[in-house]
Amino acid sequence: MVVKSAGEAVLGPVTATVLVVDDEESFHRDITRFLKDYRVFKAYNGYDAVEILQRKHVDIVVLDLNMPGKDGLELLEVIRGDHEDVEIIMLTAHTSLSSAVEAVKKGAFDFLAKDYENYRKLDEHIKRALIHRQRKRERIEQKSRNAWIHDAFDLLRRTRSGAMRDVLDVVAKIAETPLTVLLEGESGVGKEILARYVHRCSERAGGPFVTVNVSTMPGTLIESQLFGHVKGAFTGADRTRVGKFELAEGGTIFLDEIGELSGEVQVKLLRVLQEREVERLGAREPSPVDVRVVAATNKCLRDEVAAGRFREDLYYRLNVVRLEIPPLRERMEDLPDLVALLTHKQAAILNRDAPRFSDDAMAVLNRYTWPGNVRELENLIMRLVALHAGEVIAADDIPTEYCLPALYEDAQREAEGGDADGNEQRLYFLARDQFERYLVRLMVNRFKGDKRAAAKALGVSYSTVKQKWRDS
Repeated sequence: MVVKSAGEAVLGPVTATVLVVDDEESFHRDITRFLKDYRVFKAYNGYDAVEILQRKHVDIVVLDLNMPGKDGLELLEVIRGDHEDVEIIMLTAHTSLSSAVEAVKKGAFDFLAKDYENYRKLDEHIKRALIHRQRKRERIEQKSRNAWIHDAFDLLRRTRSGAMRDVLDVVAKIAETPLTVLLEGESGVGKEILARYVHRCSERAGGPFVTVNVSTMPGTLIESQLFGHVKGAFTGADRTRVGKFELAEGGTIFLDEIGELSGEVQVKLLRVLQEREVERLGAREPSPVDVRVVAATNKCLRDEVAAGRFREDLYYRLNVVRLEIPPLRERMEDLPDLVALLTHKQAAILNRDAPRFSDDAMAVLNRYTWPGNVRELENLIMRLVALHAGEVIAADDIPTEYCLPALYEDAQREAEGGDADGNEQRLYFLARDQFERYLVRLMVNRFKGDKRAAAKALGVSYSTVKQKWRDS
């Protein structure tokens, strides 16, 4: 959620919520006149405030220092301990330097005297608190992102896959060179992580790593995004803009989905690679840049060149070192470590303990072919961690579409032998039976062993459920 421009007291599309805590009705009446752009909750003591914080989403607390029962400083400590994401603005009729210092030490964002002038300025203080809150979130997210990337690098280094080991052997040889790298592979295989790994292993590791997904940028903007522009270069260019190449000076620029570049921008990118300089739109002179380029695509650029959709000269400039990242189905040796890594990542995002996958659940994941690669695996784990409250994720917790390959393989093994035509028919019936048993097992577990409820949900008889359960 992002704080919008001045005058808009909103976080994204959602109005910011303010909890006002004070024991005087007259104060609530006065203060809410200045909070018309916010959703306001009222509490007249600390106990009511705690209850509201437990039941409602609150962004900012405006808190009186002196209240009967649980006073402001006590409530401040409670809020800081249980609601880290809430910012607190203290108000008091009896200001003192010592109480202000103590409030700030205990986590208050601001400390104001109770007077009409401060009431009028409260909106400004709330906006600053919201911006502070957003920046704090971004720092936490960046720290979490850095920890995730570090763990992903560690997994790369420990890979058990021979195919990935071959890729990393090449990375070790070329990382410290200035050579341009082209990463090819199916969508979702982890091209950005490998690009970051190349950067981390290089002598440029202390410099910036700038990511550009060219497929998400409108054609009219991508040139400005990549190379920058000067003020007045085109309608709406009211200031000079530094492009991504210049932002990556001394480091690495990662150009994702490079195969989507238009022909016009391909020509300009070729010049950058040849001359090692960029020319901002509207500029009279080019500027030198010292940037390593790592490009990635899920297309075969050689085929794109043959089809006339990609410039041959640019292809050769990019294809100095080509690394093809194998799909997940060809490096299943790493699946257990990937599952553990992604499970801990999602659990950290949701602020809960990471569940583990049972042996039967891992068997299901091992027998799936993962057409969406690591991205598909992460999306599944995100769903499972969000919806699963227990310590163990079992096979029955995994969506049906991921279990079908395993069920079909089981049926194939049972159908082995006999004539070909009869075998095909037998395979069909066995596969259907495996699937039906799986559904019964899933529904009985979902209804906590109540077979009658499972039968009703499946639309079959109780005896059918009992038979399938017995055979499962």
